[in-house]
Amino acid sequence: MSSNGEHERANVTQPEASEPVLCANGCGFYGNPLTSNLCSKCYKDVHANKSTPAFVEPPASEPPAPIAAAPVAEAPAGPAAAPVPEPLVQTNTGRCWTCNKKIGLTGFQCRCGYFYCPGHRYADQHSCPFDYKKMGRDQVAKANPVVQAAKITKI
Repeated sequence: MSSNGEHERANVTQPEASEPVLCANGCGFYGNPLTSNLCSKCYKDVHANKSTPAFVEPPASEPPAPIAAAPVAEAPAGPAAAPVPEPLVQTNTGRCWTCNKKIGLTGFQCRCGYFYCPGHRYADQHSCPFDYKKMGRDQVAKANPVVQAAKITKI
């Protein structure tokens, strides 16, 4: 008798709504209650169709006159108002910044401030943001000061 009582309690805790439900679009696959009883394919299709018109409509709803005036007003303010993003800081210097490979003590520190493995140590291998041309121009300017002859008074 105790086995029947346990069996009845197990049936009470299981909901009967867990039976599979066919897709609401009628495609023949099983739907999910979390996706409005749609199968995964139909759910993606419905949400793709909903998001596409939402992105297209706002530019068309704006009046044409303010659009023509807006680029002229934004052009001078655009470069001055653009915030400069702060560079990321490498906390784990024991790994390559590009491929995250362990480098240990043999890592190479670039002038951009990050550590790299032997495969990414050169600037062209890791798209280095450091301006080597400007550094070279500055070094040449410091090493070669302007030479001017002393002014001599003519007799």
